Amino acid sequence: MGDGLELRWPGKLDDQGRRRPVPRPGARLRLRASYPASPGVEAPAEAPPDRLIEGDNLLALDALARELAGQVDLVYIDPPFATGGRFEVVTPVGPGADAPPLRQPAYADAWPGGVGGLLAMLDPRLRLIHELLAPHGSLYVHVDPTVGHALKLQLDEIFGPGCFQREIVWRIGWVSGFKTRARNWIRNHDLIFFYVKDPTRFTFNKSYMPHPPGYRRRDGSPPKGKGVPIDDVWNAGDAELALRGRDSLDSIQIKSFSTEKTGYATQKNESLLRRIVEASSNPGDLVLDAFCGSGTTLAVATELGRRWIGCDTGRSAIEITTRRLLAVERARGFERLTVADDERRQWSAGLGEAGRDEVEEIRACWRALAGDGAGPLRVEEAIEGSPPAGPVAAWRWAVEVPVERSGDAVEVGELAPSRSRSRKPAPQLVVQRAIVDPQSRAQPGLALAERARLRIRLHGLEQGRVEVELLSLVHPTRSLLPEALASAGPLDLVEHWSLAAGPDAGGPVFAVYGRFDRARTLPQHSAAWAPAEGARTVVLSVRVHDALHREHRLELELSRRGKGLSVTRARALAEG
Repeated sequence: MGDGLELRWPGKLDDQGRRRPVPRPGARLRLRASYPASPGVEAPAEAPPDRLIEGDNLLALDALARELAGQVDLVYIDPPFATGGRFEVVTPVGPGADAPPLRQPAYADAWPGGVGGLLAMLDPRLRLIHELLAPHGSLYVHVDPTVGHALKLQLDEIFGPGCFQREIVWRIGWVSGFKTRARNWIRNHDLIFFYVKDPTRFTFNKSYMPHPPGYRRRDGSPPKGKGVPIDDVWNAGDAELALRGRDSLDSIQIKSFSTEKTGYATQKNESLLRRIVEASSNPGDLVLDAFCGSGTTLAVATELGRRWIGCDTGRSAIEITTRRLLAVERARGFERLTVADDERRQWSAGLGEAGRDEVEEIRACWRALAGDGAGPLRVEEAIEGSPPAGPVAAWRWAVEVPVERSGDAVEVGELAPSRSRSRKPAPQLVVQRAIVDPQSRAQPGLALAERARLRIRLHGLEQGRVEVELLSLVHPTRSLLPEALASAGPLDLVEHWSLAAGPDAGGPVFAVYGRFDRARTLPQHSAAWAPAEGARTVVLSVRVHDALHREHRLELELSRRGKGLSVTRARALAEG
């Protein structure tokens, strides 16, 4: 740093005392699903789709930097603070609000080495973000006071002290309960550091608050101008404290009845992000959130007509964000991508030769999940066709499933294996990408998931069209489910489902159905759909997402037979 002040953390320098370069492994983004825009909404033809990326954001930022260096207009990040806490996500199950919600681990805010480890994690990511920012771009970093002092010096080093603009103090809101018992001043604020790429040309749309009712100037005359300019202390002045509902800047965590709540423990307010996005970007600009959590930044960017890219390593965060964006009115549609293959490659390389240690890690999770009675687990790269006997785990599954006549309809999929007293069905497990994360691997339920059995009914095939009826999603081994789900019905776990079609299983989604209303009603019947004229064969993919934040698919190969359609092949697909 030019002023002679330098911050050190473990791993910053190599053995020769030189600054370590940013890792550039050449990560690739792989498309997992492409969701449609809301009816009547058309995105500009020249604009690339919005993107939601699941996986290590260091890999994602590396991939994005090769494509979008110097093109991102605004970045907001709310990274973990190295508090050591473990956070949950609360998910409703089934219709209505009578059933108790499901509580699951979301992420652990712990880094080896404490604050030093946090800085080591953030350093290459912040350097890639600096590379991605446009010359007029801005960065907002949301932290708490326990790490703010260190992170401020780190940001000064990466961006330059002259690019620092403001330290925004966000008053979280009223305090009550256990916080007030502290024998100390009660902490009631977070910090948001505002930096720019170039202090001579950054985007900024100045904001004002209306004058309070009855306000008069010192000479007694009525106020003039646009109002009171917003300063760098938020949610503290009379005008801001008077805000109510969706406009209030009080933390969403203390708003008991907010309709924004997703159940994600560290979710931030839309009102907070609305202020940042409106101030430091313009309609059509590209906004990036590399720790997107429950997707607040992305939902606000959609509402305000900005393009966006979001990333998070947690499956619960990605599933919550997906559902939230699907429910947004006048959404432009988006792609969901992953860097899972690169994550797994790095994990395998770090464990040992020929994947021996990798397999043992998976078996250790199985023993912890199934308990003392766990039998030996077979681990495969992929299962095609019929699975082997006994408990088996695989990264990817593709199992042939029966197609059966049911009156005028056709039923496709699997029933749960019978549970005779003499023999329990052997679990078929999907290795989740969470296993690459040591913190998630310590919670076996995040690292391994039983392959569920999905069943549907097809109507209208003889007329050359398809109407899909969702029949059941069943997890055969109840002991591998959380206790709260012991009495769940055949569709209670389903949160949303969709249909996609194309020449293969990766076709774009064209219809989405889910528990998007207040009553959490699940539509079980799709609208009628027909393949394009002239298409002799098409693949229809039925994708179901559940309250456990898992995805299940049925892939159907449909062929024309005269004026009708027939199912010539059906497979159940699963991937962690």
